[in-house]
Amino acid sequence: MSIEQVDELTLRVADWQEDLATLRAIREQVFIIEQAVPREIEWDDKDDTAVHILGTLGDEPVACGRLLPDGKIGRMAVLAPYRGRGIGAAVLQALVDEAGKQGLDSVYLHAQAHAGDFYARGGFSTYGEPFLEADIPHIAMRMPLEPGQTPGYVTRISYPQPFSDYAVTLCESANRELCILSPALDHRVFDNTELVSALSALARSTRHARIRILVSDHRPLIQRSNRLLALARRLPSSVILQQLDEHPDWKGETLIIRDRNGVLYKPAESDSAAFYEPDSRAGAERQLLLFDELWRHSAPHIEFRSSLL
Repeated sequence: MSIEQVDELTLRVADWQEDLATLRAIREQVFIIEQAVPREIEWDDKDDTAVHILGTLGDEPVACGRLLPDGKIGRMAVLAPYRGRGIGAAVLQALVDEAGKQGLDSVYLHAQAHAGDFYARGGFSTYGEPFLEADIPHIAMRMPLEPGQTPGYVTRISYPQPFSDYAVTLCESANRELCILSPALDHRVFDNTELVSALSALARSTRHARIRILVSDHRPLIQRSNRLLALARRLPSSVILQQLDEHPDWKGETLIIRDRNGVLYKPAESDSAAFYEPDSRAGAERQLLLFDELWRHSAPHIEFRSSLL
């Protein structure tokens, strides 16, 4: 059986017959007791053919999920005392990884409507109209998988470290393009020698290189003499720094996109739930849609101009 460690959380592929009682106990608590899902709906005839993931903390079973042969992910459950710790995201990724190992070209799921943002952060997109399932509002979501590739994915990255290290790694591997979205280019992540050197090397490597940096508050950059600001002033044709004052689609996330195939992302509301997709075109293109929309509404700020001009 495959085993994956995420901090103290252990994820493994469960045996439905051997782990039946444990898996049923988690699902009974979450779906039947908490959500009042009828037993005849919860216990269908598909568990025998599914791949089941079981998550434990120490010896305590805390989460589960399943993958059907056609690529449907479902029965995602985390016991109430353990929610909000990234366990659900880890179970979801384990199921996606199993789908990749089986050679599936996509995965899909029926998400409870309130959980749509959670699955969107995991790479899923909505399709079709909302519907009721077990009298609970749901939305259909799916995600393509790249052929022959098991998705690389790191979750629950803390900020600013090791987020800063992942940022340097992603930027150092860029061949042509980088997009950086940050409220104020936090100096703990974006004002360090390694990252600035990586961006400088990319900007000088080819005339086609393009680095776009988008912020919402220019003042900290000016006050601290941020090194990325200095780089943008030196290489304005390759390193383009702009400001977006306000946009309903930007909640304060921090985002780095590399060459349309790598992503590092931190939601605004958490400093311990960032994720890293170093080789995912689907993930990068999804985030690039957000970045491009924000970029269209941004503009250079007079303070970004070099004092020598």
